[in-house]
Amino acid sequence: MTDLFEAEVTTTTSLDLRRVQRLQRRARRRKWALAFIAIGLVLLALAGSVAYNFLTTTFANNSTEVADYDGLGQGTVQVVIEPGDTGADIAATLYAQGVVASEQAFINAARANPDSSGIKPGFYFMQREMKAEYALLALLDPSNRDLRKITVPEGKALDYYFDKIASLTGASLDEVRAAAEDTAALGLPDEAAGNLEGWLFPSTYQFNPGVTPSDVMREMIATTIKTLDDAGVAPQDRERILTVASLIEKEAKLDVDRPLIAGVIYNRLDREMNLELDATVKYIAPSDGPFVSADDKLVDSPYNTYMYAGLPPGPIAGPGAKSIDAAVNPASHDYLFYVTVNLDTGETRYATTYDDHLKNSQILRQWIDANK
Repeated sequence: MTDLFEAEVTTTTSLDLRRVQRLQRRARRRKWALAFIAIGLVLLALAGSVAYNFLTTTFANNSTEVADYDGLGQGTVQVVIEPGDTGADIAATLYAQGVVASEQAFINAARANPDSSGIKPGFYFMQREMKAEYALLALLDPSNRDLRKITVPEGKALDYYFDKIASLTGASLDEVRAAAEDTAALGLPDEAAGNLEGWLFPSTYQFNPGVTPSDVMREMIATTIKTLDDAGVAPQDRERILTVASLIEKEAKLDVDRPLIAGVIYNRLDREMNLELDATVKYIAPSDGPFVSADDKLVDSPYNTYMYAGLPPGPIAGPGAKSIDAAVNPASHDYLFYVTVNLDTGETRYATTYDDHLKNSQILRQWIDANK
């Protein structure tokens, strides 16, 4: 019986041991299984995250991609930028004309370039299918504008202006003169009394295609008014200042002489002396050369300042800004006479007495004799 119990004990212990080992193996398998599952879940999560980011980025890029051309374009198209056009307006115009691939491409290019605010209204020559950045640069380049230019130098009378305006606009001289008669439509102030002389400011102007004679004269008159306003000239004094300035413009060759000649004019007016200016005689009796003849001085006209005292009835030419400034701010002196003694350099001598003036005039005669 002892052997039986001992055998039974031994057998029971072996079975328990094997059971424990099986349980341990199962536990290890479960542990590894759980570990593998955890690792799998982590890898799956990572893969999902990568896939999500890829898809999100891809669709996001596709949704924000802006159509744009690559090159400088081809062909030629005329684009009109209207006054007051915003960046969006310009973008829409360029897109409608086939210049850019999308409005947004141009808007983006304009936002990236601080100079884009400098686009001026006008007519532009551009290419089709341009990269938006290049289209913007083309609009900022003045050489791409289709402009009509006119340049009028100082000291010219109305006939010269009319001829230049006719050439610019393609109108006939008769059509220009007809437009000049409607002074109210041109914005000529009442103080001019309907006389355009002196009111068409000498300068360089730029106009869009299709400009009319009225457009040109209106711009010139507006520039004259602005110049007078900037010089502090009251409206009631405009015609007088323009008249004095036109005399200075015709008489002075050098800028240094403008205020000095203005001073002589005002000094003679204050003393009720005739101005005796050759320039006013040449206005009514044009002739070649710098001098007027004795017969010309006998022409009966209120513009003849040898015959009539005071200023002529109005300007005799278009004065520039420097002559207007001299008329407003004359030099303070006692001179009553002046004479240009060198017609090449414009050197001018001044005198307070007639005897001194005769001496200066003799210097001029010597120069004439030496230079024929």
